[in-house]
Formats: sequence, structure tokens, C-alpha cells
Amino acid sequence: MTENPEISQAVMAAGIRTNYHDLGQGAGMRENRLTALNEQTRFVRVTGEARGGFIEFQCSIGDPTLYLEMILPKPAFEEFCGTNQVVHLNAEQGRMVDADYAKWRDGETRP
Repeated sequence: MTENPEISQAVMAAGIRTNYHDLGQGAGMRENRLTALNEQTRFVRVTGEARGGFIEFQCSIGDPTLYLEMILPKPAFEEFCGTNQVVHLNAEQGRMVDADYAKWRDGETRP
């Protein structure tokens, strides 16, 4: 078992139990370290729908250009969005995220 204070306990999302680490145990994160993070806007950009009704999406906190690519069953995705009070990026905002990605990948901005 780890002594890392950043690891929290398991969580449930749409009936699916997931862990922050292999044992699903540990001391919770300190509230004072999470305050600024908890106040930041959460963004979601849907990038596709996979077979079986899975939603593929980008999730970010505070800055839409720094994101995780995720996939969840549709009910879990809807719960995730509601729980996190996400802001869904529109098409123009998505193009801006893509342009930023291209800039860092290719070293230039594409029109």
C-alpha cells in the first residue's frame, strides 16, 4: 500500500466501481490542495461514439487545450457530465483546441 496522500478511495460512476490505485484505499486528498482545482470550470468535447453506445470525449479542467481522452458508456458519461457540471465545447471552440494541438505538434498554426 502506498503512503501517497494524493491517492483517494474508490468511486462509483453509473454503477461502475473504479479505483485511484490498485487497492482502492488510502488517505483522501487534503481539502486545501483541492480548493483551487474544484473551483475551475470543467470542459467536455465529444469526439465520437463507439460501438455499444460508448461516448469518446476529451475532458479538461480549467484549460480546454490540456485534456484527457476518455471513453464511457452513455449513462456513465451523462452522470459524469452532470456531477461535474461540465461546459460542452461547441464546434468553434473544438477547432481552437485542434489548432492549439497542431501548433504544439507541428510547430505552427494551421488555418
